[in-house]
Amino acid sequence: LIIGGMIAIFILHKIASKFIYPYVKNGRLIKVILGTLYVLVLVITALMALKKVGFDVTVIGQLALLGVLIGAVIIFFMVPFFPRLPFLLGHMIEVNGELGIVDAISTFHTTLRKFDGTMVFIPNALLMASKIKNISYSPTRRIELKLSVNTASDLEETKALFIRIMSEDARVLDEPAPPAVFVMNVTAAGVDMFAVCWVKNEDWLSARSDLWINVVDAFSEDERVAMSLPQQEVYVIDGNEGTEEKS
Repeated sequence: LIIGGMIAIFILHKIASKFIYPYVKNGRLIKVILGTLYVLVLVITALMALKKVGFDVTVIGQLALLGVLIGAVIIFFMVPFFPRLPFLLGHMIEVNGELGIVDAISTFHTTLRKFDGTMVFIPNALLMASKIKNISYSPTRRIELKLSVNTASDLEETKALFIRIMSEDARVLDEPAPPAVFVMNVTAAGVDMFAVCWVKNEDWLSARSDLWINVVDAFSEDERVAMSLPQQEVYVIDGNEGTEEKS
């Protein structure tokens, strides 16, 4: 029975190492629990073996079990202070200029799958000493739309158009902040506008693409708003007279 329990705990630990630990934030806590159970089974097995050969294990057994429990409690409270990697399997991260999806986490290195299909193996020691940008950590992400409109455009109508396009998209959230539009700068070339909205992290790329398409379509259909196009002034001098051409 004891040997069967040891085998069961060992198999459970191996399964958890592959399918549970990398996906949960408190994976180390589960390791402590399983490790404690495993050590307890080993201690009980050793005590029973000693008892079989005639040793009095009453005092030794009590001290051993007490030591295991004290060690487990100490480790349990120390777990939050142990350094750990700030990402899980499937997270999109950027580290040392490499952007990709975390494909595997082992004791010595982390495997990053880039978007062109190549794999990058980064030593965990290097990760612990590097700046890591975890794009998947937060459940929401902000979309930013920056656009320059013609100074002749109806600015209030342009702002309302942006708000309507973002609000009509079911993926756009009201929290942590509702859609908003701001005028950031005004130059001779146009009015720089800045529209922002929040979506679920997994919807960020598709929502951003669709919003840009809807903005371009709406601008082409509404005569009151127009994008600011690059302008260049060319002066052509003919004799003593100068004529100005704009293109």
